[in-house]
Amino acid sequence: MPGPAIEANWGDTVVVRLTNNLPADGNNGTTFHFHGLRQNYTNEMDGVPSITQCPVAPGESMTYTWVATQYGTSWYHSHFQLQAWEGVMGPIVIHGPSSADYDVDMGPIVLQDWSHQTVDQMYDAAQDGTTGGPRVLDTGLINGMNVFGADGASNQTGKRYQLEFIPGKKHLLRVVNTAIQSTFKFYIDGHKLQVISTDFVPIKPYTTSILNINIGQRYDVIVEANQPVGDYWMRSDNQDACAVITNAKNIKGIVHYAGSSGSTPTSVGFNYTSECVDEPSSSLIPVVPYTVGSSNTEYDETVVVSANNSLNLYRWYLYGTTSATPETFQSEWSDPTLYEIWKNDTVPPYSGGLAISVPKLKEWVYVVIESPIPLPHPIHLHGHDFYILGSGSGTYDSSSSASLNLNNPPRRDVALLPTAGYLVLAFQTDNPGVWLMHCHIGWHTSMGFAMQIVEAQDLIKPSIDDTCLLDDTCKSWRKYANSASLTTTDSGV
Repeated sequence: MPGPAIEANWGDTVVVRLTNNLPADGNNGTTFHFHGLRQNYTNEMDGVPSITQCPVAPGESMTYTWVATQYGTSWYHSHFQLQAWEGVMGPIVIHGPSSADYDVDMGPIVLQDWSHQTVDQMYDAAQDGTTGGPRVLDTGLINGMNVFGADGASNQTGKRYQLEFIPGKKHLLRVVNTAIQSTFKFYIDGHKLQVISTDFVPIKPYTTSILNINIGQRYDVIVEANQPVGDYWMRSDNQDACAVITNAKNIKGIVHYAGSSGSTPTSVGFNYTSECVDEPSSSLIPVVPYTVGSSNTEYDETVVVSANNSLNLYRWYLYGTTSATPETFQSEWSDPTLYEIWKNDTVPPYSGGLAISVPKLKEWVYVVIESPIPLPHPIHLHGHDFYILGSGSGTYDSSSSASLNLNNPPRRDVALLPTAGYLVLAFQTDNPGVWLMHCHIGWHTSMGFAMQIVEAQDLIKPSIDDTCLLDDTCKSWRKYANSASLTTTDSGV
């Protein structure tokens, strides 16, 4: 863990065969979602149970085929329950142009949080309406590695991830945050980071000492080995202001310069204030500029959390344009939206007003998300890169829409809804399909912080290339689920 990297070149056709060898005597469906890949006109390959497919049943396989229309760094992961944070994930590298030169590609740097109790074991406690709430995790990992315990202590276990820099050379690091709940500040003691892409979007290079990276986000950064030959800490400091990790400041790897002693570093980290923020929007300037058009459709959603329901379980609720009454997202593993559109030209009723219909192509959709809850949320949209038009604290004032940034705003697929604040996003309809939009905190997705966008419904059915795959996967899942008396136990996504 992480799993093997999927590596391709821009424009390649990528074929990934997933075989579910998990035990049949448990709730063990699975899928692969290729995070950030637009899946342009290949909606059935997006890998979201209950939305674009049924889960792959134990003993069964599914082949995903898609074209690498973007380039940069990302990750693939299961979208079934909390499986991604028990190890069903790995990096994606799609080679293409870069907005600055480098000498050595060091590959993915996968950041994650980790606990000695599995997230499945923790989920019931997290959602309990009486005693539940945010979880405290034990530690974090860099490329699946870290230590537990103090350096030099006899009871320390594990080992650090290590890499070697060549003095005078520029090294490309592909940094990915795959955590279930954690925001990290990533940096290397004594070094500067030149940031050249955000998610799958090349940007004009800028330089920083510390990189703020939220869940699901990726940054390609260039680090020049211009310091004295030696050994330096590479740090992924958890920001406890967002979610707590017991060993928040001991998530570290080691950078050895070629010719160094190879010893444990004594370098000193940078000073900063713990905070839950994205990188500054003013720094994220796409190399290829786009101007956002006026909105044809706007959705305004307020997000709250409550356990005031018949289950006495914490659920996230959305209300606004979609519904005057707060609704939590629900879908069904055995009856995905794409399947129903293919079979019956209908959208299943499970998610109510949180199935948003956008019937026409070439229109601009604005989505305003706001929350009074003092907790940030990384918002991810499938099937699109969105444009970040604005964000801030408090309630969004639509009368101030003139202040929105429409001229080449930041473009990516994950952005942070600030603590007790708002986020204004836009995308242009150009990709028929059923696309999930959700908070990428794993607990929150399972607790209903999601909606699905049904885009150009009349064009979805003819765009499905392999209906047999869609049908056969669901037949196998239903047979397995019926024999094991399985029902959907979370939001379905």
